[in-house]
Amino acid sequence: MQSDSLLDGFMRHVRVERGLSENSCLSYKYQLGAYVAFLRARGRETAAATTDDVLAYLERRKGEGLRASSLFVVAVAVRQFHRHLVQAGRAATDPTAGMRLPRFKQRIPEPVSAERVDRLLRPPVGGKFAALRDHAMLELMYATGMRVSELTGLRSGQVDLGGRWVRVLGKGSKERLVPFGARAAAALRRYLPARAARFPTAPDALFLNARGQGITRSGFGWRLAAVARRTGDSGRLTPHQIRHSCATHLLEGGADLRVLQQLLGHSSITTTQRYTHVTTRLLRKTCQSAHPRF
Repeated sequence: MQSDSLLDGFMRHVRVERGLSENSCLSYKYQLGAYVAFLRARGRETAAATTDDVLAYLERRKGEGLRASSLFVVAVAVRQFHRHLVQAGRAATDPTAGMRLPRFKQRIPEPVSAERVDRLLRPPVGGKFAALRDHAMLELMYATGMRVSELTGLRSGQVDLGGRWVRVLGKGSKERLVPFGARAAAALRRYLPARAARFPTAPDALFLNARGQGITRSGFGWRLAAVARRTGDSGRLTPHQIRHSCATHLLEGGADLRVLQQLLGHSSITTTQRYTHVTTRLLRKTCQSAHPRF
């Protein structure tokens, strides 16, 4: 069908021309596949979609209980799709032109306290492969503030243990060099021999699961929860919190906002500036608890 052909063309555009990550491409494909199916059920071809069609689809998703942040993602995907169709000469008009996107308040997860991080990063006792891998991944993530997709996507050649640098491939295939400290290096030096001994012919993925394949984002999330339980941490903990905790602790320690932007791989300083709200809130809490007349 024509709509399927248009979607295939857009997917080639975001994957090849824009160089988006595989996760971003999968998100676009999922969101837009549902949108095209909705239009088809209304008897409408994608290239002939109207503003009413788009609004009806967003209203449908809102009625399904989609949160404001998720609805924003859907709306962006639909707008990018139609904008591309016009630019590629596959549609005469863009039904999303001038349409305001759903507003949402972007939330930053609460950072993990330094004491809680210390408990999570206690070196494992013994030489079990899974424990050494989990410890190395956590140390490296907290040291660098990498996204979980960047961490699980690492290849062995991206890490320079001697110089303590990691070459991170971020969003849009953008590269950045990020330093890491002695503790993360020590954790990697304990993990790598265990990896080589257990999987001597393993793929190039740096962090492997129990079957010798690259560990996935969900797999790492599950392992993080297991580490938290083992250290007596009963609270909810996500990989995203580790990244945000790294950023927050650096900022509290006096790191420059521009340096933090480069470290985290933010394309805009505006994104990095969100962390100033977190540290301001922590500053107020500290004053409230410590100042006798606050």
